[in-house]
Amino acid sequence: MRYCSLRLTVVAKPYTGFSFRSGGVHGWDYRQLWTTQNSRTHSTSIALPNLYQYAICPYCNISKALLLYTRTPYNAVEVNPLTKGELKSLPDKTYKKVPVLWNPSDQDSQKNGSEEIVQFILTLHPTIDKSSDSAIKWTAFARDDLAPLLYPNLCNTLSKSYDAFGYVHSTPSFSLTQRYSIQIFGSIAMHFAASKIKQKRNITDELAALKEALDSFNAALCGTSFLSEADQPHLGDLTIYGILRGLRGLEVMNVLEDYPKIKAWLERMQLVVEPQDFQPAK
Repeated sequence: MRYCSLRLTVVAKPYTGFSFRSGGVHGWDYRQLWTTQNSRTHSTSIALPNLYQYAICPYCNISKALLLYTRTPYNAVEVNPLTKGELKSLPDKTYKKVPVLWNPSDQDSQKNGSEEIVQFILTLHPTIDKSSDSAIKWTAFARDDLAPLLYPNLCNTLSKSYDAFGYVHSTPSFSLTQRYSIQIFGSIAMHFAASKIKQKRNITDELAALKEALDSFNAALCGTSFLSEADQPHLGDLTIYGILRGLRGLEVMNVLEDYPKIKAWLERMQLVVEPQDFQPAK
């Protein structure tokens, strides 16, 4: 199971980029997924699930990429990494990591960790290719090779780590004191956590390791719109996209200047995953 254990939190904000459409984009009507019935008025309303996350967590962003691609409406709840107070309302209080997907209208709906969340989404959307050789290969690459390299590159210095936590200032649910506490103490904790990741994976040069992984990915994009070599991305495409989308605006993304094919792939992916936010490269 993949998750982030750093203690951080974000505010609940409904994702409203897509409207409810019968059948959804992949044949699932979300009005049948979580609904609540008002016994007095006999009206039915849609109860949105909450995704408890850290904005820069690669595994949280994998889950978000699948939710966005399948047009699944949800509330993004940023978790305070110092207190994890947002997780205290969950039915399973023993699970203290992110991501978590849970709908308050269904006590049994809690899904812990990105792998469990993704499997749940794939069950609802069986047309997404998850089992071809290519999908299996690139999903494993994303989770096992690419994702573990992000924090060592994001937080290899205290200054970079501090900048990476700048997202807290866009989180309305955090007070000013909480924002600076998270940015200061969270960045210090993550800097040392990144060092442990390097030691565990025997990484001596984190940037060189990241470029080696990107080289493999870049080589596979020759002449294809997606890794799936089809008109729609497969799970490998979506997993890699999720990991990279969480790095927007951060210095580590500058490494992609050396990879125009990956940048073009990111644009194509954004068009199919979250077209409402698409902005062509200038």
